[in-house]
Amino acid sequence: MGKLTKKEVAEIVGVNTANLPEEQKQFIDMLVGSFAEAINKSIEGVIDTDGLKKALEPFVSKNGVTIDSLAKENTELVQQVKNLSEALDKMKKKGFGLDFATKFNERFDEMYDSPQFQDFLNGKEKGTSSFAFKDVSMTSSYTGDKLISQQSDIVVAQATEKKLHVRDFATALPGDPEYPIFAFQQIYEVDRNARYVSENGMLPESSLKIKEESAQVSRVGHHFKLSKRALKCRTYLRGYVMNCLVSGVRDAEDFAILFGDGSGDNLKGITTYDGVKSVEDIISDNIFSGEAGSVTAITKVDNGLIVELASANDLLIEGLKITFAGATTNTELNTTFDVIKVNDRQIFLEGATLTNEEKITDDVATMTFKVNHGAFKSVESPNSIDALETAVAVMTYAQFAPTVLVLNPITLNSIRTEKATDGNRLEVVKDMNGNPIIAGLRVIPYTGIAPGKYFLGDMQRGAQIIDYTPLTVEWADDVETKLKNQVVLLAQAEMIVPVFCPWAFAYGTISKLKTAITKS
Repeated sequence: MGKLTKKEVAEIVGVNTANLPEEQKQFIDMLVGSFAEAINKSIEGVIDTDGLKKALEPFVSKNGVTIDSLAKENTELVQQVKNLSEALDKMKKKGFGLDFATKFNERFDEMYDSPQFQDFLNGKEKGTSSFAFKDVSMTSSYTGDKLISQQSDIVVAQATEKKLHVRDFATALPGDPEYPIFAFQQIYEVDRNARYVSENGMLPESSLKIKEESAQVSRVGHHFKLSKRALKCRTYLRGYVMNCLVSGVRDAEDFAILFGDGSGDNLKGITTYDGVKSVEDIISDNIFSGEAGSVTAITKVDNGLIVELASANDLLIEGLKITFAGATTNTELNTTFDVIKVNDRQIFLEGATLTNEEKITDDVATMTFKVNHGAFKSVESPNSIDALETAVAVMTYAQFAPTVLVLNPITLNSIRTEKATDGNRLEVVKDMNGNPIIAGLRVIPYTGIAPGKYFLGDMQRGAQIIDYTPLTVEWADDVETKLKNQVVLLAQAEMIVPVFCPWAFAYGTISKLKTAITKS
């Protein structure tokens, strides 16, 4: 027989590339060409065309599968993936976390239809059965004959789940089950005393002090008693688990992470740590002060004065203001200067001069000082946005910068509706992709914080949530519940919340912050 062409092979195999993209056409064409070449080398004078067609039947079409059908199925698969992606996006916009929402239905149905769970429902399984919701299309499972009304998957309840929880704007990491206590090192005193010295001069000594801090596992959870009859209604059970059992644990977790007192088995909340203050207190109080003898030297340089303090203070940063008093000869020093830091015990007073340099030693011995923040009484007639932008500026220091600003939705609404003297809205809250933005930070409208208050801080470097045991849901029964045709639903989680740097957080009142920054 003669050699087969690519066209003949394509006809034999049933290849039709008319509806395929150009790249796929080229790929199929290359395969057909290679196939034709291999056939021509192996069948010279051995088999006729009819025999070839019969030999190729197992590779050509089985159960109706052809190149065209595969292309069609591929297109349908792409569309299904696209539809799934759009559905997930809608769920995310409604407040469901992606890691929780994507597989809830799959896992729920898998659990519900499992022999173990069905045995449990029908009283064949004794003791406790545990089913962890690893992660949720509310597809209809109704098989009854009451088709006059449409079934809804919505469960109506007076109490609804909060749209956001604290963990949604925090760094959450998996824990190690072998270590129920998380220990870390905290630096609490630093003296960075770097200076310029001569070629053979002695380098000055710096120092730091470290202490070990730890956070331990805390357990949170609750349980409900539920009729077994209710368990057999898949829709009701799903709504019950979503709106009551799981959200109840998250609500308790929210309060503990922010405000827990750490007593007994309670979690210690971020706002209760020593070092977490309100911004109004940070800028109003003396950050630190010095009595007579706290200044050891004042040296004149070409463009100002270098002031040497008796002890190092790591709270000495740029942006502060220092006010001196007690100078009797060089009285021009008894005023307020902007702090330009040299190191933890030296500051530079740019442009400062001395009228009597020979008597400076006498002044040094009697001078006192206090250090305040530069934001104190720095804004003319501030509004709420002025106050919050000041708070963000104050809390941006060292390696820390606020990553989140938390306000009650009522507070956010009050800020949005603030008006100018002409009665028009100030329109000071910006929106980006549907999210409110203040001072460049996404604002979290969170009902767990009181109206008029604010929570601000670095939830990436300042603190973390470590999920020691992820949230699980379990079903259990005993003699008492069996006698009442009930089961117990319980949900629980274990977590560790280490706060590495309490000073990276602030919790306060907007009205008081306005007063603190108002220029007198």
